[in-house]
Amino acid sequence: MAKKSNSLFGWLGRQIGHVKKAVHADVPEVLYKKTTIQEAQLPDRPDEKLRRTVVDEVVREPKKLS
Repeated sequence: MAKKSNSLFGWLGRQIGHVKKAVHADVPEVLYKKTTIQEAQLPDRPDEKLRRTVVDEVVREPKKLS
């Protein structure tokens, strides 16, 4: 393994590598998505709300080449 550089250009090169890897990554296909939001007032604090957000998704992972 090569020595890790602590210079600015070394850091910048690693960041570009991370972005390049993320761009080429396979992302799952979303077949179904449903977002449900529930809100409730707090009885002892009338100026605050309790909010719950639930996201249900059905995804299909990309096929792996073997």
